[in-house]
Amino acid sequence: MDYDITALKGDDGKPAVFFIHGLGMDKKIWVSPDDSTILGGQFPLGLILARKPATQVKDAEEDPDMSRGLSLGLPPRNLSTLFHLLRDRGYPVIAWSQKRPSARIGVAVSELRDVTAHYRKYCKAGAILIGHSRGGLVAREYLRDANVRVKALITLATPHRGSGLARWTKYVAPLVAFLGPLLPDSEKGTLRYAVRRLFDFLQSPAVKELLPDSQFFKSLRDGPSDGTCYISAGGSDPTLLTVYKKVIERAEYGDRERFVVSAQTLFSIPEVFERIIPEKFYPEEMKRGKGDGLVSVESSRIPWSRDHAVYDVNHAGILFDEEAKAGIMEVLKEIG
Repeated sequence: MDYDITALKGDDGKPAVFFIHGLGMDKKIWVSPDDSTILGGQFPLGLILARKPATQVKDAEEDPDMSRGLSLGLPPRNLSTLFHLLRDRGYPVIAWSQKRPSARIGVAVSELRDVTAHYRKYCKAGAILIGHSRGGLVAREYLRDANVRVKALITLATPHRGSGLARWTKYVAPLVAFLGPLLPDSEKGTLRYAVRRLFDFLQSPAVKELLPDSQFFKSLRDGPSDGTCYISAGGSDPTLLTVYKKVIERAEYGDRERFVVSAQTLFSIPEVFERIIPEKFYPEEMKRGKGDGLVSVESSRIPWSRDHAVYDVNHAGILFDEEAKAGIMEVLKEIG
């Protein structure tokens, strides 16, 4: 089988867990997130998980760069996901990179069928499917004719009712021209490329398939399967990218003059779009408390889920949030 797969056998008495990544991603989002990229492999995951730089107090000679520039924040390190937690608890775990991560859902379903068939020997105690973003829809389609016994489907930030973000690409383009002159050289290429990739990505046929009125959702006729537990979770923080301005102030510390270097939030995406998108057209996915930046809270719920939880995280952050992981692990203890 010609797939890029990470699989660990685990204990025969535990169900095998298959991890399904989202659109434009690969297995690294689960297995090695520190190295993961999104939007076709060129946008570092860390950019949408970056944190605000801490305030520092320095002598002038300690800071060779006293220029007042912009920053995209500090990316996290040593990220872990449910893949690592379940691996460490002896579950058989399988994650694969879809050969065509931006292809339509049906293509990914066929791949999942191949992977589950190949690792059927790991499924003596059944299987659990965990899908992030579009991966949850792939799992739902697979369940219509599953080739292994699925004990649970768990979806994280999955647009079960679709996402309207593909309609808003026209508001993304002006951002590059606005930010370009302000960013230091080290950040210009990264952000320009990221926004361009985002613009192209949101116009792709695979993303348009996720629109609520797409043919995929019109033809989606699945429902709860006997013996399968359905769990879903979504995020309510739409912030996907924050731009910080470096602020440098002189201060007296004892008998020495020093510099206080801090980061001031200039603006964030998608909140900045509130200034240019008419309020009545501003999508739920982008509203704080209503969406994770790409998927609305309402859409993230499986219609027949046994349990649904909402966390204060963005679309990618739900994979790494400690509260979210703990909640899923509690459910899995019940399932076995």
